[in-house]
Formats: sequence, structure tokens, C-alpha cells
Amino acid sequence: MLSLLGGMLGVLVAWWGTKALVALSPPQLIDLKSVSVNLPVLAFTLGLSVLTGIIFGLVPALEATRFDLHDSLKEGGKSVGGSVGSHRLRNVFVVAQVALALVLLVGAGLLVKSLNRLQAVDTGFNPNNLLTMRVNALPRKYDTEEKRIAFFKQAIERMKAIPGVEAAGAIDVPPFSGLYSGTLVEVDGKKLPPDQDLSTGVNVTDANYFQTMQIPLKLGRLYTDQEATEMRHVVLVNETFVQKNLGGQNPLGHKLTIYMKDENVPCEIIGVVGDHKHSGLDVSVEPMIYWPHPELVFSGMTLMLRTRGDASAVAGAARNVIHTLDPQQPIGEVSTMETLLSNSVARARFSASLLTVFSLVALAMAVVGIYGVMSYSVLQRTHEIGVRMALGAQRFDVLKLVVRRGIVLGIAGVMAGLVVSFLVTRVISTLLFEVTATDATTFAIVSVGLFLVTLVACYVPARRATRVDPLKALRYE
Repeated sequence: MLSLLGGMLGVLVAWWGTKALVALSPPQLIDLKSVSVNLPVLAFTLGLSVLTGIIFGLVPALEATRFDLHDSLKEGGKSVGGSVGSHRLRNVFVVAQVALALVLLVGAGLLVKSLNRLQAVDTGFNPNNLLTMRVNALPRKYDTEEKRIAFFKQAIERMKAIPGVEAAGAIDVPPFSGLYSGTLVEVDGKKLPPDQDLSTGVNVTDANYFQTMQIPLKLGRLYTDQEATEMRHVVLVNETFVQKNLGGQNPLGHKLTIYMKDENVPCEIIGVVGDHKHSGLDVSVEPMIYWPHPELVFSGMTLMLRTRGDASAVAGAARNVIHTLDPQQPIGEVSTMETLLSNSVARARFSASLLTVFSLVALAMAVVGIYGVMSYSVLQRTHEIGVRMALGAQRFDVLKLVVRRGIVLGIAGVMAGLVVSFLVTRVISTLLFEVTATDATTFAIVSVGLFLVTLVACYVPARRATRVDPLKALRYE
């Protein structure tokens, strides 16, 4: 009956929990959207809960049918209130529950710490109050490079006039929105062996992009307005490009041949901008070249708007600007940079949340297990406790007697859990960022915390034991 009621309650929790799980899942986990509670799974789990109740109810029932008066009296002299075997079995279950809870808590702790480290990574730009808007100029209408350049330049100028907008710029692929282009590059026309080829990422921007993103200029200068509208064969690079592809030497004046077009005309490096994250917070910064829009005229660009307040508040006005310029021009995804940044860590956040839920369930089971064993132990030892108190034992002595056993079980469970955790957490090492699978701080905090929780679970029945009336206890049996 207990297992059947528990299974029915579990069905409700599973129904609600699955819907919550799907709602909280990151967009990248497309297949998870089709997950639901179906009848075969429901029947299996409900049957499993009932079968569990039958098995664990049958074992002590069968043990009771083999009752041996002589052995029972002999064991009773050593352990009042149950056989030595039954006590040991209950102790094993409690230790196993504590160990399992510790394993899951350690895993959750590692993932949460990793997520915190990931979210604390410096992006290299200011992601706050930044709106992104994808616009793909219609090829049939903007069929020349000059028309596409003029369209986006005019759009940027009008975006700046929107109330609340401080700056506006454009880039082909903004940070945390997808893969950017990459290619081989030559410095000053020097041919290198195939195994020493230099590679780089390539982004196309306008003249306002770096000020809008608040990416610092480290050396040289940015594009002029003329270089942003006419092909002058200039280029910017990031600090990592200088270190990896130029050996850290002064890059200004060097000519780069970028293999991205049919005509690979060398471009002069005019400036170096600060490194910033592009693909993800957990991805190392790679060499990057920034071309002004006329050098590689894409028909699709992402407009970036820096606002004084909430960036989403100007989304409507930004759409109106595009529709005013061209009523037929479609608008792609509109999002804040904070949203893009949050989506980039959604998988890590989901993994940490999921394991945290499982670990809390395991912790609850461990607490209930310890509480149940200690309560049952107090019940079985009521006569013994009464005798001790009648002979002069103080309440503190009784409290210490009961809690001592819980401490032993808690320590045993924690030690077993530490050993298992040390081996098991290596499995999730690929999901961690700047955190080792055997992080000593996480192991220590979780172990101490779990041990304190087990003490609380022991203390409640122990306090009840101190309130035993010796006279009633002596008549207990």
C-alpha cells in the first residue's frame, strides 16, 4: 500500500516535472522538446514502485517466519530491539543513501562552481544594454555592392537618431550568435610550408562597431569614414593575431593577404583591438581579422545598438527604421546581447540544474533514511533507555548515546561517498570549466554540509529519546 501510494504520487511529480524540464531545457536540445510521459514508461515505473514495495516487504516477512526463540533470546542480550542482522542491514542502507547523496551533491557542486566560473569570464566588451538585429538585404533589390553598403550605412545613421540609443554599428556575425568565417593568411607575401600555414578568423564590420561594443583600441587607429565606404585595403587585427601570427612584433604597416576573395589584394594593418570572446565563454580567443564592409560586401549584417537603458525597449523603433527605409525589407532575429550570452551557457546551466535537482532528491532520501532508522532504533530501545535513566543516566547521556550511532553512520556514508565521488566525477570532467573533477573545496564543503544535515536528522529522534519517562519505559514490554 505504501509503495502504491508513493508510485501514484510519483506519477504526478513526473508529469509536472517533465513539463518543467522541457520548459527549462536550452534551445540547443531540440530532441528534448518531444519528451513526454507516455503510458509504457508510466506503467513500467508504477509497476516498479509496487514491485519494490513487495520485495522489501517480503524480505522481513520471510525472516519473521523463521523465528528462532533460542537465537532471539541470545541476540537480545547483546542488542535490545531487533536482531544483529537486521540492525546491520538497516545501517548498510543508511550508509548507501548518504554515499549516493554525496556523489550527486559533489557532481552538482562541481557543475555549479564551473557555471559560476564560466559566467564570470570577461567577454572583452560590454554586453549590457546592447540590442542585436539581423538584416539580410534583398538580393534582387540591392544587387550591387554600392547599394548594400549605402543601405546599411543609412540604416546605422538613422538608428543613432532613435531616442535612448547612444551608438550603433554593424558586423556580419556578432559574438555568441554562430560560427564566423575562417581562412588562411600570409604576412607580407611570405609563403610558408603547408604545415606552418597561418590561419585566422574573419569578421566584416563598419566603422562604428568597436565603439558600439566598447572594444578598446590597443594600437594604431580604427577605420575612417572613407575606408568604411570605399575599398582602401586596410584591416584591423586582435591581440591574439599579433601574438600567434606575428610573434608579438609591431603589426602596424604589415600587409596581410587574406584568402577570402577571388582577388586577394594585400591589406595593410592599421590597428590592433582588444581580444574578446566570440564563439563562447569557454572557447579560447582565436586570431581575428576585421575587414571594413567594402572589402567583403555581405548582404546580411547584424546591427548593434548601444542604449542608455533596457535595450529591448528600442526594438520597436529599430524595426520602424528598417521599414521606413524599405517597407519590403524583412527583419531577422532581434535579441539583446545579454540573451545571446545567456543562451551560450544554457547547456551548462541546464546540466547543473538537472544534477542539482537529482542531488537534492537523494539528500532528502538520505535524511529520511537516517531519521527513520534512528527513530526506529529509539523505539526499539525504549526499555533500555528507561533502565539507563532509572539507574541515573542524564538526558545528555541519552542524547549522546543515540546521536553517536548517527554520527558513525554519517561518517561511514560520507567516507564511502568520497571514494566513489573521486572515481565517478571524472566522467563529467569534460563538462567543467576551470574546475578539476577532484576539486578539494567542493569535496570538503559538500562533505561537511552533508554530515551536518545527517546530524540534524539524528538529533530529532535523539531529543525524543531524552523525554522518555523511565516508569513508562520499564513497563514498555
